[in-house]
Amino acid sequence: MDTRLQALAGHQNGTFTAAQATALGVPDHELRRAVAGGELVRVRRQAYVSGPVWAAATPEERYRLAAVAIARTRAGDALSHHAALAVHGLPLWGADTDRVDLVSEVRQVTHRRGLALHPARGLHLGEVDGVRVTSVARALVRTAVSMGRDCAVVAGDAALHRNLVTVAELIDEVARVTPHEGRGRALEAVLRMDAKAESVGESLTRLVLDDLGMGYESQVVIRTQSGRFVGRVDFLVEGVVLEFDGRSKYQRARDDDDSDGAGSADPGQVVWLEKRREDAIRREGYPVERVVWDDLARPGLIGLRIKEAKRLVRRPRGEEQRPGA
Repeated sequence: MDTRLQALAGHQNGTFTAAQATALGVPDHELRRAVAGGELVRVRRQAYVSGPVWAAATPEERYRLAAVAIARTRAGDALSHHAALAVHGLPLWGADTDRVDLVSEVRQVTHRRGLALHPARGLHLGEVDGVRVTSVARALVRTAVSMGRDCAVVAGDAALHRNLVTVAELIDEVARVTPHEGRGRALEAVLRMDAKAESVGESLTRLVLDDLGMGYESQVVIRTQSGRFVGRVDFLVEGVVLEFDGRSKYQRARDDDDSDGAGSADPGQVVWLEKRREDAIRREGYPVERVVWDDLARPGLIGLRIKEAKRLVRRPRGEEQRPGA
């Protein structure tokens, strides 16, 4: 690939436009040749991504790259909705990755082959990676309207956890949504968000518990009767410890308060330590149930397992400690 294109892509995190290439003196046939050879990926008319960057990216990262490349072709517009969430570095779940939303100089919402353009009037815009984006609050609330509760809550949990947005900012943004646009859906999503969630899996598990109508607390510290730290668990559901068990679970360090020493990077060692932790929790009278990705599609099964485990609860209720205790 032309060294000028390599430098341009490297300077802009792998994305650039045909107009930028032309300004550097790179002819159109060189762009076509690079695309044919896999050195570039054309994600939309005039919008390009470096081939190696694209090949190394996850599906979520590819959506982010495409959104940024497209935004570079539309001077004056700004990424919005879940496209803005992707650029803000927030996780997406159940989002339409064939659609990129932007705010633009239009009077009403307009759809153009994978683009959704929204009126930009009165918006405060920021900039990330050299492209304009709406605020995190605006993007979350509008995603709740366009993509639904789960998509917005997963991203919203992460945003609150990272202090990228406040609940007050979200509520203010909900007030800007008309009832006709879906204010009720937006408010429901905002009220379901929780800064304590530490992963997509935890967020989705909590939504399942909400839908099942089960009482729970999240990020609960378990201690022995004498006060010794045992572990911090994802959820305590009516006396049953419930943990989301994603594939990365056993790669993480152990609880900060674990008195056995620093976390191990060796997966086998971490599995062994996790088993010790779970055994210690059970000895304190708490049954332990785990949720894996496949279980999330079967909420009724999760509810049944929790109800069956409740029969094994031995510890008096109310003796566990909340986060920070």
